[in-house]
Order: sequence, then C-alpha cells, then structure tokens
Amino acid sequence: MIHSELIVVGLTLALGIAACGGGDGAGDRAAGDSGTGGGGASTASGGDPDPDPADARTFDHRHAALDGIPASCIDALKSGDFVFHYAHRSHGSQIIVGAESIEASSPVYGFEAEYCGVPAETGVFRMWDGMIDNNLVVGEQYWASEAGVDEVRAILGDHPEIRYSMWAWSSEIAEQTEQDVQRYLDALDALGQEFPKVTFIYMTGPADAEYNGVNRAKRNQQIRGFCRERGKILYDFEDLDVHFGGERHTAVVDGVEIPMQHPRFDVEASGNAEYEHTHTTQDSCEIKATAFWRMMAELEGCAQ
Repeated sequence: MIHSELIVVGLTLALGIAACGGGDGAGDRAAGDSGTGGGGASTASGGDPDPDPADARTFDHRHAALDGIPASCIDALKSGDFVFHYAHRSHGSQIIVGAESIEASSPVYGFEAEYCGVPAETGVFRMWDGMIDNNLVVGEQYWASEAGVDEVRAILGDHPEIRYSMWAWSSEIAEQTEQDVQRYLDALDALGQEFPKVTFIYMTGPADAEYNGVNRAKRNQQIRGFCRERGKILYDFEDLDVHFGGERHTAVVDGVEIPMQHPRFDVEASGNAEYEHTHTTQDSCEIKATAFWRMMAELEGCAQ
C-alpha cells in the first residue's frame, strides 16, 4: 500500500506547472501514427509504482465488434457487480448515446447511465455519468486541479462499487501543451496508486477538426506512448474516429499528414446528420459504444 503522504506529493507534482516527461519526440513515431499496445489477458487494476509495459492494453477500431462477447459475458457485465464512473463533455457522450442506440435495437445490451450517481436499474451495465453535480466535465473538474482530484477521491471513497473511472477529452486536446498532457497522465497515474482497486482508463482525444491538428496528433501520440511504457489501459478515441470499413483516413495539415475523422462520420459532409449533439453520426456513436462493450468484456475477462 502506498503511504498517503507519498500520494499527496505525487498528485501535487502532477498538478504543478512544471511537468516531468520527455520531449515531443519521446513518444511520437510520427504525428499520424495510431500506435497500439499489447497486453495480457487480465486488467491492470489501479496504479503501479513498478509498472510493467506488458500490462498495456489498447482498445481501438480492432475492437469495434460485438462478436466475441458471449451471452454469459453480457450477463456478467450487467450483473450489478460493479459501476463504471465516466466524466466527459459532448464528444465523450458519443459512447453513452451509442450504447443507448445499441440497446434500443438489441435489448440484450442493457445499459443505464445515471446523471451524477449510481443507476438504480438492475440487469443493465451501470455507469455513473459525470461528477457529483455536473456531467459536462472539463479537465479542471477531474484531473487538472486539486479540487477536481478531490472530487474524484470523494466519489471513489464513498462508492467502493466503482471499479473503473475514465475522463474523456473534447476539442481542447488540440490546445494542450506537452506539459498539460503530462499533468493529465501523472494525475491519473497517482490516482491509480491511491485507489489500487480502481482501474483508471486513459483516452486519446477526437480527430474531427483540423484546428491545431498537428499538435492534437502529437498529444494523442504522447498519451499512447505513456500508456505503452507504463502498462496502462487506453481507449483510443482518435483511432476510432479515423477508421471505417477497413480504411484509415488522414489529411495533410500544415504540411504534415495526420489522422483525421473519416468522412463517413463528418456531419458537415453531404448526407450525414449529427446525432444527439455529439458532433458526429449515429454510426460513429455506435462504433464507439461497441468498442466500449468489447473493452469491458476483455477487462472483466469474459470475452472469447
């Protein structure tokens, strides 16, 4: 068990202005490289002061299929044995509305996201949507301030049934510096050590805009590199944005080829409609939710 004073020191360093970590080149093979992690068959629970890169697991477009999740596994995920805590804004809501859309057409995938609390419904996958009194959560309300970290602590401390916690980037990923993203990585790592029974899932950010696109691609690659090297669990949102039908979409921005949201999901393209205020299509939301279901099946050890 990590001593509490050490945890406070770790989080203070993570939330400081000066961040540790390598330069842009440390985790970047190329701005457009989507990189994936390997990993064993079981989840890496919580933080680890002695991380093993072999524990790294990345969930991306390769996991956007519900086959391989047996009925017994779906039942286990809906058993009420645990709660998933998820903080996000509009882009992150793609997972939730996608899961609700899948449930509407296939009720076996029962899903309930409760506003700022534990769902009362039984026989469904249970998600705590947001923080204590807000479900449009910026970084300062989760990882980028001591008050945000304290609110995460309060939620997890009062609800031992929460087994997973995840925060989603929105378009702000494009404006983050390397130091900003390192603060995110360090804060989640320290929280994972403080709550070893909770698995903190890291995320890359969306790829639906060219604005600061080169920096966005670098910051996402920074997150991938950290997760590979530190044995973390990664839900690769950017990778899911850019793949469809076996094709990986890219664009040249400021002379650099970077991953870019696939035209199939572009709400500004002819014939595409925005779904539930998520900046993307219903297809994209359902793909995000499918990858989420598959991730949970694998992390819980019941996928085929």
